[in-house]
Amino acid sequence: MTIERVARERRPTLYFLREIRSFAPVHLDTEVDMTRIRDHRAAARAQGRHFSWLTYVLYAAGRAMAAHPEANAAIRGRIRPKVVRFPSAHGKFTMDHTVNGQRVVLSAIIPHVQSAGLAEIQRQVDYYTRGDAEKLPEFAGARLLRRLPWVLGSAAYRSRTRPLRTRATTVGTFAVTSLSHRDVDGFHSTGGTTVTLGLGRIADRPVVRDGAVSVAPVLRLNLTFDHRVIDGAEAADLLTDLKQALEQFEDPSAEDDGTNDVGELKQFVLAHTRGQRVTDHEDVLARIRTDAEGDGSWAAEWTRSARALERDGRLLDACRHYTMARFPFVDGPARQRALDDTVRTFDQWRRGDRDIERLEIDLPTGRVVAWATGMSDGVRRPVLIVSGGIVTVKEQWASTLRAIRRLGMAGIVTEMPGVGENTLPYDRDSWRMLSHLLDHVSDRADVADSYALALSFSGHLALRCALEDSRIRAVLTAGAPIDTLFTDRRWQANLPRITVDTLAHLMGKEAGSALGELPSWALSPDQLRALTIPVRYVACDRDEIIPGADVDLLARHVRDIEILRHDDVHGAPAHAAETQLWLIRSLLRVRRVKAPVHLVIDLLYRLARRRAAAAG
Repeated sequence: MTIERVARERRPTLYFLREIRSFAPVHLDTEVDMTRIRDHRAAARAQGRHFSWLTYVLYAAGRAMAAHPEANAAIRGRIRPKVVRFPSAHGKFTMDHTVNGQRVVLSAIIPHVQSAGLAEIQRQVDYYTRGDAEKLPEFAGARLLRRLPWVLGSAAYRSRTRPLRTRATTVGTFAVTSLSHRDVDGFHSTGGTTVTLGLGRIADRPVVRDGAVSVAPVLRLNLTFDHRVIDGAEAADLLTDLKQALEQFEDPSAEDDGTNDVGELKQFVLAHTRGQRVTDHEDVLARIRTDAEGDGSWAAEWTRSARALERDGRLLDACRHYTMARFPFVDGPARQRALDDTVRTFDQWRRGDRDIERLEIDLPTGRVVAWATGMSDGVRRPVLIVSGGIVTVKEQWASTLRAIRRLGMAGIVTEMPGVGENTLPYDRDSWRMLSHLLDHVSDRADVADSYALALSFSGHLALRCALEDSRIRAVLTAGAPIDTLFTDRRWQANLPRITVDTLAHLMGKEAGSALGELPSWALSPDQLRALTIPVRYVACDRDEIIPGADVDLLARHVRDIEILRHDDVHGAPAHAAETQLWLIRSLLRVRRVKAPVHLVIDLLYRLARRRAAAAG
């Protein structure tokens, strides 16, 4: 017999169990005929797609919870308890992981699951279940809890999970836990949420259909609810609705006749909402159910929020919400109105700053529009050109305009061909646009000393331009394609739909043919070796769009290259502040700026890195 301390790896579980002691759990169960889901799952597998049983339950449960707001809630307090009802369903699911040789339970949350498609839910389930628990940034909190002393760890857990306002994103609004990988017919568990679903195995059992007994795959579905929040009748209604949703499952691909998949929209917009600090984005996303027209649609809900902010006089916040309404590109009247309102509110906001001006350049193939600063007082300053990727309009760089002036530079913020007000076609020669911008301001700025802060696909344009235009002294970019994205058909086959559709829109091509024109856009090793300027690049190890081979190509062939790597997805939404500070610091370093601002930025960056390291 041995007696030893509880393993550190189990500490988060013990903190959790201590917190749920106040629950008043009541248990219900039912049996679900999974025939229709089994058939859909088999058909999907024949097409090369995989959906787990858990994914179907999360899909159906998210929609059922949204239809039962009384259950999509949480409670706190004993003497004077308070209940919060959440506008969106955030589904928590548990998984089995081995950490340092110790088998533990970890959990992850899929936000806004009531509007996520099957493919998006499965993508997130795979990400968490197949990822390395010791590296995934989403599990950084659990890793920190294991390291902290007991008292501090328990206090940290309470401070993180108890506040009602943030409970949805830290604990979830409902939980799903499964033991279906073993011969367990059913079990009841409390997942820290008002409603917890327990999944047993799916086994062939006799069922009665039209008076006859037949064999069908049956799931024993258990529901545990907190009696402090809802009563048995509400819980029974919820369980019945969930049972019917699973037994009468319909292929969700035909639900939304809009242009884009809502789940993908919500996933990829996060890099923009976090990077720009878009206010109340969680509440807006919670109201969105479709990308079609009318209430609950992507454009309508973002526009509604923007108009409310505009009425309150918050022009810049309104502009940011209008920008999200037209995301990812203009595909109809609603998004066109959103783009027009984006430009209008930005123009109203910038009129309070006489140094921000509008530039319009007419070229043979279209018009380039930009916002500029630092050129109105007759001083010829070095130039910083700023541009985003294929979904980013120039108005998203509002705060950057003022920051450029504080760096002692003139600034031009623009957008890629085909994006926003830029009517140029997006093609292999689009890089020339940057040279035209410098030509346009050459009489008012020191364009011979120019720098490009060009993110994502515009980073590719900046590198290509730097090969021909010696006025560009350095390129600072993040997630820019180089070669493999343009040439590897296997990689292209797995690109997000939103990326392919946006590229096709900018190129004026059909989605099926657009990718076939990309190989000639790739930068060769000889071209990369010909770059004599500093290149600073932010890479994400889990980038869904930019292959790691592109980053490796840069590292091998560019002479003066520095790369910041994040364990994150495209756009590094979990590392927004760190990325911004690193790029600014890199700009100051390549310009050899020794002013106090360099010391401040360097200090802020080091603090951001330390916070990230501590969390990881």
